[in-house]
Amino acid sequence: MRILLLLLLVMSLLSCKEERQEYRIAVFISGEGRKAKVKGFQDGLKNLGVNRVKYTLYEGNNTLARMRELAQELALREEDYDLILAGGSLEAYMVKTASGKLKTPVVILGGTSILQWGLTKSLSRPSENITGVDNLNAELMEKRVELFSKMFPNIKKVLVFCNPQFEASKNATRITIRAGRKFGIKVVPLNVKDVRELEYIISNMREDGYKAIIITPCFYTENFLTTYILHYANFHQVPVFCPSPGLVRKGCHVAYGTSGYEQGFQAAHIAYKILNGTPVEHVPFERAYYPRLAVNESALRELGVDYNREFFTYVDEVVK
Repeated sequence: MRILLLLLLVMSLLSCKEERQEYRIAVFISGEGRKAKVKGFQDGLKNLGVNRVKYTLYEGNNTLARMRELAQELALREEDYDLILAGGSLEAYMVKTASGKLKTPVVILGGTSILQWGLTKSLSRPSENITGVDNLNAELMEKRVELFSKMFPNIKKVLVFCNPQFEASKNATRITIRAGRKFGIKVVPLNVKDVRELEYIISNMREDGYKAIIITPCFYTENFLTTYILHYANFHQVPVFCPSPGLVRKGCHVAYGTSGYEQGFQAAHIAYKILNGTPVEHVPFERAYYPRLAVNESALRELGVDYNREFFTYVDEVVK
């Protein structure tokens, strides 16, 4: 009986110790556009029973110079944290470059072109103390172009906004151009410097025969340009195909992929393994679950652009 009581006391003490543990997590994001991923991660960790977490936010305000400063600061302080969350591949690359050799595990909340960025040698066995969710945003560009061609069969020339500084953007653009050739669509990439130039291009694109925009993944578009693209495109009645269903609720006409929230929620399960002691090399990258096709029906009606109504048989989510 005494032995049993002693065992119960020891288990109780261990349980209390476990409940008192607080994890310290640094969150490095390029800007506002990544915050849905962070929210998904926080909810995911709570769902797993991890409630005692202190988050420290490093937000780059969509400025590369500021992001590099934060990456340097984070690299100097990385051992203050149990885990570093990177909003995307760019943030992970910056921290890795600033650190040289990462001592603290990094989990990507949803990254694009992970191998091209050099963030690991193998998705199945992470090699750089970095793992996380591969959102497949570059690889899904061919499928997006195919779906676009089914929805807007009469549109044969489209613009994509890209930034050649970033591997994710270059890779996604190459795939989009190849897919355009396959499905009979001329895809022209453009790099815009500011909002004024963007407005000028969208307001005049129809005169040059370009009748739609397909958004490729890149921190620059995700955090900054997308809001303006949707605003001007709706004003000038130009259809926009987006990479995230979450953007359909913000006025995008059609999207295919997984939302930032869902990617972050999935990343929490990966982080949970690491926080419980599993070495990063034994925690493979995971592909984002279940990409969805979403359509904003009211935004489409307001466009006044012809589209294939039978396309709705493919749709997983309709925003009225």
